[in-house]
Amino acid sequence: MKHKRRSRMISAAIAAVLCLFLAGCGRGSGTVPQTDTSGKIEVDGSGSEEKLQDTSEDVSMDASIDVSEESASLGMEAEIPDFYEKEAGAVSFQTDVVVSEEVRKNGLQKISVSLQKPDPAKVLECLMGDTEITEKNEEEGNNWYVGADGENLTIHHTSIGFATKFYVYVSNAFRLQQEYSDYNADKYETDKDLEFASRQEAFEDIRQMLETMGIQIGEQYKCYVLEHSVLQREEYAMDINGNIDQANYKGSWTGEDDSYYFAISQKYGDTPAYHVFYDHSPLAADENAPIQVLYNKDGIQFLQLEKVFTFTEQEGNYDLMPFEEIAEVIETKYEAQADGNTYSVRRATLYYMENKVNEQEYEVVPVWIFNTVQNETGKNLQDIVNAQTGEEIIWEDC
Repeated sequence: MKHKRRSRMISAAIAAVLCLFLAGCGRGSGTVPQTDTSGKIEVDGSGSEEKLQDTSEDVSMDASIDVSEESASLGMEAEIPDFYEKEAGAVSFQTDVVVSEEVRKNGLQKISVSLQKPDPAKVLECLMGDTEITEKNEEEGNNWYVGADGENLTIHHTSIGFATKFYVYVSNAFRLQQEYSDYNADKYETDKDLEFASRQEAFEDIRQMLETMGIQIGEQYKCYVLEHSVLQREEYAMDINGNIDQANYKGSWTGEDDSYYFAISQKYGDTPAYHVFYDHSPLAADENAPIQVLYNKDGIQFLQLEKVFTFTEQEGNYDLMPFEEIAEVIETKYEAQADGNTYSVRRATLYYMENKVNEQEYEVVPVWIFNTVQNETGKNLQDIVNAQTGEEIIWEDC
């Protein structure tokens, strides 16, 4: 398992770049899923069981129900608790219910989304403007470049992948993937500023560069502070056979190597957008944020940008099922497994989910994402439920 993770980390930019060309990677028809109680996402390295969702069916509730806007608003406030508590056989709900006060008061606003597209010429100028380019291939919608110092850049219609040699060293010391046993992002601070720039100054520089490239973002991010002392302590490189490879160690780390790693996500209002990485990596976690950046005193050392959206308000609110009925979906699922384990449901968060209709079109589906712990093993599980229909959303790999 470690060898698989290392392959992904060391070549993350290149892998991201290659994924840009894999047009077949996706959810197929993109239709509303059928109810299924067998799927779950494990985030602790034990593997995941993901099934394709079907989302083309009608996702609205019965339109014959006549409810005024005022009563609907009051109903929404009553139906979404701050905390949900219930003991149900093998399933225990001591659950924080994460919803903005705006949604509790006024309901969840309907929105539409459209994909933002980077300007290839501006991307090249921003990321490799001062770099000697030794290889390149420029085709319609797919451009890639290699720099003299090992830089790699790929630009797709809606994606960017960029990495320097410095990023490869950092990827041996900073491991963000929660599903692997050598995850270590929790070893790094998140609330400290480095000498060369504050976190906010670094973020503002990143945002301005993205705007120059044609990408607009908000201010929703998590920042990991990569101090050189921790990078040196955590450095770990393997060869193709899974053995320690000292030749790929940076070796000497100094204050010049101090960096920030940003996982930048999106939201509309105070409701987060659930991003499905390349339409098939469903874990709601920093590792799957649509924009990820390694930034140091010399600027951007790594950029992975994958599907950034513009949000547009539409008329009306989404009709959401009562939370108690949504929770019953999780209860029924784990009770039906009858595997002798017990489950503690810790958190439920309301998200906007981007749902792929076709290569150019996405729709928005409101979903609840539940974080659950399997008590006997300590496994962290994630379940996704359509907030309108109560159907579980289960993914499969492409």
